[in-house]
Amino acid sequence: MLKDKHIVVIDDSRAILLLLQSMLDKQGYHQVTCVDCAAKAIKAIDRNPAKYALLLTDLNMPDMDGMQLLRKLGEIEFKGAVGIISEMEPRIITLAAEIAQHHRLRLIGCVPKPIQPNDLNGLLLKAEELMGDVRKDKQELSKAELLEALDKGWVTPYYQPKVNMVTNKVDSVEVLMRIKRPGEVNAITPWRFIEAADRHGLLDAMTFQLIHKACQSGHYLKQIFGEQVKLGINLSPPQLEQEGLVERLESAFKEEGVMIDKVVLEITEERALRNARQLETLNRLRMRGFGVSLDDFGTGFTNVNQLRTLPFSEVKIDRSLIINIHRDAFCQAVVHSLTDIAKQLDVTLVAEGIEQVEELKYLIDNCDQMVVQGYLICLPRPVEALSAWYSSWQKQFVSMQ
Repeated sequence: MLKDKHIVVIDDSRAILLLLQSMLDKQGYHQVTCVDCAAKAIKAIDRNPAKYALLLTDLNMPDMDGMQLLRKLGEIEFKGAVGIISEMEPRIITLAAEIAQHHRLRLIGCVPKPIQPNDLNGLLLKAEELMGDVRKDKQELSKAELLEALDKGWVTPYYQPKVNMVTNKVDSVEVLMRIKRPGEVNAITPWRFIEAADRHGLLDAMTFQLIHKACQSGHYLKQIFGEQVKLGINLSPPQLEQEGLVERLESAFKEEGVMIDKVVLEITEERALRNARQLETLNRLRMRGFGVSLDDFGTGFTNVNQLRTLPFSEVKIDRSLIINIHRDAFCQAVVHSLTDIAKQLDVTLVAEGIEQVEELKYLIDNCDQMVVQGYLICLPRPVEALSAWYSSWQKQFVSMQ
């Protein structure tokens, strides 16, 4: 949880620092360091970068301003979340957003002064999402339990639709891995087993068991959503380093009678695409006809300009950039920039993690030709529950327009 980690607040106004410290303290964030000089903050962070999970800063400061601060944070490869608190005009905020992306910073948003509790809450929620601790259940499955799940075929696909806002049709469904034990009502969520499976070298086998089961539901998915529906399968960057991965994937889908052009492989941005093998595999997947999606865009490893050179067919905007987008100028700037690039490159743009009606309405009104996904639209669910949801969603969507 973010409340267990350190927050640093930078502003040249002592009054603002005291106000923010008081607001954070009331919400249970007690490990807060307030600094009135950006240079001092950089020195402290540079000594122990892992100590700080969130940095909140003004832009217009003497000695070292916000632009210099963002550059310095990039140079020391700061991995915490960064939030801007500023009364600057929107164009300055927009450029600050682009600069932060250039420096590969995990910028989560900008709120105006005077600071309102709801705006600060929005930044804290985004930081919690980005740090990834909110939903994780610490009771991981053991290696023996994972091997049993594989051996007995308990790896189970759940599906979360991605809805085209123009056509109101489901363009694709993301296939999410669950473990469903006999006699248990609730499936085991990834937070309890993905990291353990990766650590024990079992993630690859679980992924291919998931692929085969998802493919077997393909006919039913087409009956519900139409022939155009695609399957979205998650892969991690380390999996891209495996020898023969492209051929194994191609064989698995052909064996199940699924056309390659109906598959989108979602590559998480949790770890950077760094080496030649990963990039080679990415290119070969596209050459073979697979769709390739950059998942979780906005968490810091890929900047906007890199999207012009990497052969992605889809980009998924991380929830940290969608939370409160109707109120956050920074998030609006990043999303509108991505919308323009997606149009230029003929790339599908997906807003994921939508949980508020206001977020969805903002995207409907301001971002045409976008695909949306999130708990507000549909929770991940087994295939047999999708038909009833689709009928209900179509009626509900009409009322939102």
